[in-house]
Amino acid sequence: MNKPTSAPDASAGSLAVYVDPLVLEREVENYGELDRLLKAVPGPAILFEEGPLDGPVRGFGAMEKVPAAGDYTVTAACVGATGATVSVGQEHPGAPFRPVELALDCAGATSQVIALEQGYVFAHLVLTGPGDTPWTGAVGGVRVTGASPRSR
Repeated sequence: MNKPTSAPDASAGSLAVYVDPLVLEREVENYGELDRLLKAVPGPAILFEEGPLDGPVRGFGAMEKVPAAGDYTVTAACVGATGATVSVGQEHPGAPFRPVELALDCAGATSQVIALEQGYVFAHLVLTGPGDTPWTGAVGGVRVTGASPRSR
């Protein structure tokens, strides 16, 4: 049981880094740049997700419904870091699970057209660094747009 004290706990000192106003300001700027990169691809998005690459709460995972089978454009980007990986895919009973991984160098957006079936698509930010990386305000995101029906 924790007892309340009038003096701050020595271990609480490490939390101060997560309220650094300069890092928060940098993160807001990075999200603005990330939005600009991801929204440059035309068309309505069926999935749009962003999240921090470092700091106390990092990464993201999202799932959205794919309305119809077709070819969709996956655009991913990161800002403020050296790199990240976004994994996008679908699971189908009896089919091998092979998500598409987009390696990001954080120098701009990366796009790839992938075939999706009607159902659900997921996107997950795969973080390459350890969980105790310092908070810098780096961010990453993914956007899945369009649908061109495939001929059968």
